[in-house]
Amino acid sequence: MDGNSKISAEELLAKENFSEQLLSQYAKDGVIEEEEISITQKIYSAINTSNEQLISFEKDQTRNQIKHSVRKLKTKRLLVRLSVAATLLLAAIITSVGFLRVNSTTDIVTFAQALTTAKGVNETRIILQNGEEIRIDKKQSQIRYDVKGENIIINSDQKVAQKMDDSKVVFNTVIVPYGKRSQISLSDGTKVWLNSGSKLVYPAVFTENKREVYIDGEAVFDVVHLDGKSFVVSTRDFDIKVLGTVFNVSAYTDDQFSETVLSQGSIELIERRSSLLSQKNLIITPGTMAIFDNFQQTFEQRRVNPQKYLSWREGYLEFDSEKLENILKKLSRYYNIEMFVSDNHLKNETFSGNLDLKNTPEEVLAIISEITSLSFSKNQDRIFINPK
Repeated sequence: MDGNSKISAEELLAKENFSEQLLSQYAKDGVIEEEEISITQKIYSAINTSNEQLISFEKDQTRNQIKHSVRKLKTKRLLVRLSVAATLLLAAIITSVGFLRVNSTTDIVTFAQALTTAKGVNETRIILQNGEEIRIDKKQSQIRYDVKGENIIINSDQKVAQKMDDSKVVFNTVIVPYGKRSQISLSDGTKVWLNSGSKLVYPAVFTENKREVYIDGEAVFDVVHLDGKSFVVSTRDFDIKVLGTVFNVSAYTDDQFSETVLSQGSIELIERRSSLLSQKNLIITPGTMAIFDNFQQTFEQRRVNPQKYLSWREGYLEFDSEKLENILKKLSRYYNIEMFVSDNHLKNETFSGNLDLKNTPEEVLAIISEITSLSFSKNQDRIFINPK
């Protein structure tokens, strides 16, 4: 090649067969300038930095993200800036496990956030990769996948088969409407309890080096531990990385605050939308609640009794000085009935005790009204809460 035909770092790094050997060969043949060699080496060295905290698929994602960014560069000056930034950022991730999820979007998150489903459906639904829907009309359902993800058992009396494609990940979705609940056993044995108004997106069978699901709503996870294969729960606001543990996550799209309560094990929360230089992550221990403020983009944590936040999967709610407004929101979702409070002062009244969710909403509200200053009335499918 002549001087006008020499390859740039941008073009070289974008090659699918890029390797150090290819770089050496191009340098030997004189088809890449020394400055471009230096830039290429910096970026390639950065994305291959030895770091035991990063597992293989995370390195691959980082490498792909940088390569993708390189393809978009228009001038050599921007490429130089990227090489410097890449070196600094990759040095930073040596002390922070969750780096590569910052400002990144994985396939399952993209799939989940692009998923459109019919509204106003009152049955629990399983949506297969091909768009087929299986509807379940029971108030509480159990769904179980076999280890290959090919067979789905519903309530022990219904079996659904789906074809798997070994060349790509097959995503399935369970949507639980208000007033319904569901328990799912995933292909790796992990159990998930889905509360009312929740959506779970997950691979029918997990790949060899990665387990990731997406939750919109509230769920309790009992994650099976697999050596070298962490489990990631993605939400709108943050990712939760675990190895084997039990925790509750509440991350409804229409809530300002998302919460995670850890019962057993250890988890790391990684904020998804922070900038590359302001990553927010938090490691919590059992008995801790992590709260993420979607408006302020901040985490805070406090000590709690985890059972209070996992009790709904067992059919009751446990409260300790909980605001009535928050209680009514949970009851409204659980029973799929609208509840209106006419007095703002009443919303801030607190309640402590247990509520048996096998009771009707009227019976539950009667229990609350005995120890608070509220009364209620029902008009068709709406309940109105008023001061006594």
